[in-house]
Amino acid sequence: MILMQTHDMGLVKEILIHPSIWKHIHDDSVTEANPIDCDGVYWMLVIDDKPLGVFMVHHINSVCFQMHTCLLPDIWGNRSNDAAQMLLKWAFTETDCEKMTTLIPSYNRLAERFAKKNGMVIEGVNRKSFKKDGHLIDQIMMGITKEEWESCQH
Repeated sequence: MILMQTHDMGLVKEILIHPSIWKHIHDDSVTEANPIDCDGVYWMLVIDDKPLGVFMVHHINSVCFQMHTCLLPDIWGNRSNDAAQMLLKWAFTETDCEKMTTLIPSYNRLAERFAKKNGMVIEGVNRKSFKKDGHLIDQIMMGITKEEWESCQH
């Protein structure tokens, strides 16, 4: 399994609209996936013999990045954790990232467990900030620092 940056927005869109992913990543205002390839946004493709998913990573500021995880069912389980660790290693060793964050809708407990398994901790709640099926949903902010990630690598 490898992690590589992609600029193929057609492939990224295919992954994003997969039924097992799309229902979790869009709110009520988004009717279709239109990924954009631009400066400051990294689309990191997870590949084995075929694409297994994509991470979108973007700058919050010069040292804080935010990740969005879109992994296909073929990789769910331990391999998804391997992919997340590859992403964190890339971010903390190949970029200026000192902190990685993610926002998870409060109903997505599987995503919260996944983030925790990969070293992220709950840092707060962005109340009523995600509209899904006509309801305002809280988002859980989670994060990990480079120092915390490095301490888990030994």
